[in-house]
Amino acid sequence: MNILETRHFREFKVVLTLLGQWPSQSPLQRYCARFIVLLAIFSILTPKIIKFFEVIRDIDEVIECLPMIILHFVTLTKYFNWIFNQEKVNNLILHIDRDGKALKLDRDVAIMEKWLQRIRNVSLSYSTAMFSILILYLASPGAPKLMDLINPLNESRKRIFLYQTEYFVDQDEYYVHILIHAYMTVPISVAVLVYFDNLVGTKVHHACAMFDILSTYLENINVGKLSEVGSKEDYRRIHRNIVRCVNMHKNALKFSQDLEDSISSAWLLVLFFSLTIISITGTTTTKFDQPNEAFKFMAFTIGAVFHLFYTSFQGQELIDQSERVFRAAYDSKWYNLPCSHQKLLSFLIMKSVTPSVITAGGMYILSLDTFSIVLKNAMSFFTVLTSMR
Repeated sequence: MNILETRHFREFKVVLTLLGQWPSQSPLQRYCARFIVLLAIFSILTPKIIKFFEVIRDIDEVIECLPMIILHFVTLTKYFNWIFNQEKVNNLILHIDRDGKALKLDRDVAIMEKWLQRIRNVSLSYSTAMFSILILYLASPGAPKLMDLINPLNESRKRIFLYQTEYFVDQDEYYVHILIHAYMTVPISVAVLVYFDNLVGTKVHHACAMFDILSTYLENINVGKLSEVGSKEDYRRIHRNIVRCVNMHKNALKFSQDLEDSISSAWLLVLFFSLTIISITGTTTTKFDQPNEAFKFMAFTIGAVFHLFYTSFQGQELIDQSERVFRAAYDSKWYNLPCSHQKLLSFLIMKSVTPSVITAGGMYILSLDTFSIVLKNAMSFFTVLTSMR
């Protein structure tokens, strides 16, 4: 099975090539793409940081500045993680290609196709949700114009700026130019964030597929069907199956560990940024006297929560599928086998007792439990920030 030629990866190849992250693209093409992406992000981040330092003594202004700054920091964290771990990321994609080509049985191919279709649906839903939220956010400046048409006043309503910036020009006079700059750069920053998550999700689902295939092999060892005087051929067959399972498990564990190594450090920062951004934007949504501003930051909060849930969900998927290997191995009635067979299978069982995980800096395991903890802490910080305003 050629996984890299499936529809999901063909679509990925186009986007990752534009972002300068596809393994097989030429160095010139890669560096040019990366230069454009980083130029776009820094060109919009710089005026935001300047404005932040100008209003640093005003907590209300600081709270309005921080969300977009943190968004770009999250994007840069993920993008630089891609760049600095380029070899690891490329090796993981090559590992996926090798695993796919090693699948010969129709049953194994069907399981892999099931997981590929699943991540395609999940990533498509995630991308659609995140870009829909982005469109709502970018459309907020049009709200006053729309209200002028629906419920006109004696004077035009006040313009809405997407975020606080300092370009050292009259922002009312250059309002359209600033808006165009935002429309050209912010989607690039969000695209990096979304497709980094989708690529991680694809790798997690590949690991889940391999654990699923392994569990199916373990469930079909048929140790329980051996008679007391099982033939030598039966034992040789089971021995071959156990050896295959042990090798598959080692391969799946290595892939999971390489995936963990490639993103662990970045996710510690991302988790901190997510906690901060949810807390800050949550306080801004309480501005009921300014519904346009509240709506804008409500969209931001929903996007941040959804982003955190998506990544936590991927970590939970990996935990669940790797735990299934232990249950499948133990239920195979390995204790009915000869000692030589038991030693092979017991090694796999011991290794599978501890599930594979993705961590944030080795400190926090990405799972639905982590998601609930971060939300709980965000609500605590939200209460503190609200009381300070």
